[in-house]
Amino acid sequence: MIVGLALALAASVLAAAAPTPKPQPKPTPATTNACAACKERRPTLPPEKFAKEPDVAQGYAIALKYPATLDAIHCFCECAESPMYRHKTLLTCFTDLHAAGCGVCLSEARLAAQLKERGLSDAEIKTTVESVHRTDGHPAT
Repeated sequence: MIVGLALALAASVLAAAAPTPKPQPKPTPATTNACAACKERRPTLPPEKFAKEPDVAQGYAIALKYPATLDAIHCFCECAESPMYRHKTLLTCFTDLHAAGCGVCLSEARLAAQLKERGLSDAEIKTTVESVHRTDGHPAT
């Protein structure tokens, strides 16, 4: 009987010392994008958010697929110069709702994706997109 009590006491001490399983945290939205070398580190909005606007959803899907390419391009809607936006690159336009209402951002992203899918380098894409969208007196990046 003494042995039984000793075993029961030892088992209860071991059970008390065992770590209790911690509840698993719920998944949270990404806090950065997949491009570690990008100037813009925030994630882009999910294309699914724009399911009712296929052209807009396409732009956000491009940003998700080619973040490094868009991050190398200057956006010529002048959001980088705007005191309200202060965007870093074209990729920044897709981290919020800005690109959803901007034809310049969407056009630049579509052209960049077309060129990327043809096999052009990011440097060639940057030069082409910026030369097509450049406005008078507005320097490229």
